[in-house]
Amino acid sequence: MQTYPILLHAGSGPLLACLPDPDPDWLAETATALANGDGGTILFGTDSSGTARAVDPAYLTELLDAIALACRPPLEINPPAPLRTAEGDVLAVRVPRSPQVHALADGRVYVRAGSDNRLLDGQEIRRLIDYRSTGDFESETVPGARPSDLDPALLADFLVQRGVRLRQAWRQDADDLLIRAGAITPDYQVTVAGLLLFGRDPRRWLPHSGVQFERYIGTEPHPDALGLAQYVEGAIVPLLDQLWDLIAAQMPRRVFDGHSGRPDYPAEALREALINAVCHRDYRLRGDPISVRMFTDRIEITSPGGLPGFVTLAHLPHTRFSRNPLLAWGLYHWGYIDAPGTGIRRMVESLQANEQPGPEFDASDYHVTVRLYRARVSAPAPPLPPPPSGPLNDRQRRALEHVQRHGSITLHEYRALCRSYAPALLQSDLTEMVRQGRLRKVGARANTYYMLP
Repeated sequence: MQTYPILLHAGSGPLLACLPDPDPDWLAETATALANGDGGTILFGTDSSGTARAVDPAYLTELLDAIALACRPPLEINPPAPLRTAEGDVLAVRVPRSPQVHALADGRVYVRAGSDNRLLDGQEIRRLIDYRSTGDFESETVPGARPSDLDPALLADFLVQRGVRLRQAWRQDADDLLIRAGAITPDYQVTVAGLLLFGRDPRRWLPHSGVQFERYIGTEPHPDALGLAQYVEGAIVPLLDQLWDLIAAQMPRRVFDGHSGRPDYPAEALREALINAVCHRDYRLRGDPISVRMFTDRIEITSPGGLPGFVTLAHLPHTRFSRNPLLAWGLYHWGYIDAPGTGIRRMVESLQANEQPGPEFDASDYHVTVRLYRARVSAPAPPLPPPPSGPLNDRQRRALEHVQRHGSITLHEYRALCRSYAPALLQSDLTEMVRQGRLRKVGARANTYYMLP
């Protein structure tokens, strides 16, 4: 079971429920709700305020056994275990994520929704049953892949983040952790999750596992407006880092009256959207990678695969249900996910703090798209730098104005602005502006772009 730390200060949520007294009805609802979702923990003897009170372990064990057998099919519930808190000892009961759908004796099916339990309707129950019947693709083994296809540097970094002390014989620790994490099986077969988290070259077995980044001039995805296109691939963590650097390089560096302006997109919201895309996409679907498209007014991040299980757009902000729980667990312990089940809430809060509208979600059976709209910039754009020597021609002025509005320019974008001029002449314009100190060249070859110094 991929358990998460119990964070009492956060109170009840999608993975944690606090119950001062063992109420049988509430306990049955909550246990089935956790099992039908991503699993979680029930704390007995405390409420959300942290107040502790005594609970009889023998009575609680007897009650849990009766509830587990009364559910259909019977639930798997771990025995109560003591947990020491600042207010006193309480009892913690772990409920694993189940491969089946569990109902109460009267047929009701519950899932967690924030800090409460939500009753599913008939259509939602059928969707959850259909989803569970296919199993978790990330847990399947990859024919031909071996542990030697995993990257030792990524494994070592993960172990360090997990707090595992590296010794001369650290391999034994790594193997044990990777088996418990579901990256490899006990007979040392590599899983889909193992390749995605630690693979040297995941694309060899999962050719659709990368991200296609595109930046457009304007607000529509017209081919003539495509300024930059780049494919990013690799294991999930280095892929996220590369993608973040690529997007950050395309962001404008606005300075107003000597002070930095508001960011176009809050870092927390954008990172959360990117992590959700790679963590929750349907890797069973082949053909299309994740798509990240940057326009002048928004960023669109599209992940292949519809919303999993019982999740709907209406309940998305308050629901946690992972399509890839092993990936989510790995990214959490790697430090890329802060608090499980709170990502969309934090995304909304960071956008609100930046005075931007909340994220816009769109979903079908085969994709989920999140749109983040760029912050409106009320301060005036900085003036053009004074010419060091000689005047600018009209083309160069257009290029500098574009850089001030969008943060950078590529030769492809410059050619879209000045279609009637030869590419060699436009490249000469950019080279001359770099020589004069008006622009700064970043990158090399096909990935070159130009920014203000």
